[in-house]
Amino acid sequence: MNQFRNRELIVVTGKGGVGRTTISAAIGVAAASAGNRTVICEVSGQQSIPAAFGVEPQPLGSETTLGPNLASITIDPDAALQEWIRAQAGAAVGRALGASRSFAHFVAAAPGAREMVTITKAWELGPGRRWGRGKVEHDLVVVDAPASGHGTAMLTAPRTFADIAGSGPVKEQSERVWDLLTDPIRSMLVAVTTLAELPVSETVELNSWLKEKLDRPLDLVVANRIGPPGFSRSEMKLISSAVDSEALPSGAAKAAELNSARASIESAHLAELQSGLDAQTTVIKLTEASAGTESSALVEQLAEQLTKSLPN
Repeated sequence: MNQFRNRELIVVTGKGGVGRTTISAAIGVAAASAGNRTVICEVSGQQSIPAAFGVEPQPLGSETTLGPNLASITIDPDAALQEWIRAQAGAAVGRALGASRSFAHFVAAAPGAREMVTITKAWELGPGRRWGRGKVEHDLVVVDAPASGHGTAMLTAPRTFADIAGSGPVKEQSERVWDLLTDPIRSMLVAVTTLAELPVSETVELNSWLKEKLDRPLDLVVANRIGPPGFSRSEMKLISSAVDSEALPSGAAKAAELNSARASIESAHLAELQSGLDAQTTVIKLTEASAGTESSALVEQLAEQLTKSLPN
């Protein structure tokens, strides 16, 4: 799994409903299996990752052990902000500001503040950066970021705050996070899509946006929930003949036609996706799970597909 070697941060985003959280979990499993001490971060108060592993989640802001080398955490921006203040100004100041209603309103109202705190906390979970003594360090942090629109706000927040701050600890902290996000050796930017019109166009737009704002394209695009391949013309003739001879039920031919039509549409969207991305962006296809597959088994299946599909 050379794709994860030397990576400290993987940010996973994409249009809503494409399976972003499941793919984040699968990336976490694949990375942990390769020997990386990995933590998967959820945002916006979500705690879906532990449920996908059949594990009871720890309280918000605490890490949940999912398996060997693998944990998850739901980032609480308010708690993360207090942690950062304590690290910069000491426990007494952190407690005072944390209890201040005016300060809480100020943070809530500041454009991009919650996004900045969230991505900074994800940065802090990485190697050699923990704010408190005795806290577990991780080799790799996988961020299950918000859907593309909100995810882009999170990615640009460090640059915005570094420019606003001018000097001091906020600028220094923001610059360190920004340096990691813009480093294609230490970080990876991943988009999840399905092979449908809107998710594909949004992924292509995201790639262009990243090149403009972060001066780097997507590293990896995961085309998720790909259906089975369509039937060839000769196979369709055989199916029709089998229906005519009543060896197959009458609906078999229609089902085969629908499957082939879907496969053709997916193939066209895949071509559109690949033409809109950069040559260095890896595109992998993950097949749709069988109906009724349990979430933990699904994550394991997708992690195995990822491992086999990613180039060394």
